[in-house]
Amino acid sequence: MDPALTLFILRLASAALLLLFLATIGWLIYKDMRLTAAELAARQRQHGALRVLADGAAPESSETFPLLPVTSIGRAPGNTLVLDDSYASNEHALISLRGNQWWLEDLGSRNGTLLNDLPLDGAAVVTAGDVITIGATRLKIEF
Repeated sequence: MDPALTLFILRLASAALLLLFLATIGWLIYKDMRLTAAELAARQRQHGALRVLADGAAPESSETFPLLPVTSIGRAPGNTLVLDDSYASNEHALISLRGNQWWLEDLGSRNGTLLNDLPLDGAAVVTAGDVITIGATRLKIEF
């Protein structure tokens, strides 16, 4: 076989391999982007609500906040639920979905967090109907 023809065939084969490699990389990037978009959409999906309870034993108010897989509560504007309460810390509490259970965790707040009128130490599992008290704000968990 002619050496020029052999060299031409090798060049064509290497170009085809390079195109195949680039196509594979593009396909993997596409799949990763779709997976990431689906995961972000799942994180933003509302799993329930936190309903603000009115003062005392009065009926519940209509103000609700979404319960996301990671819901931060505090005075800072970056929180999922921003409280206008002088007793709330900037980063007061965190509600997170771990496996199939919801957990409430006090983030070292100065005034503490109450769960069903009991002080919260560390993290605790919460269920529908539990009442979280932060300062003067009472939140009922609804799924």
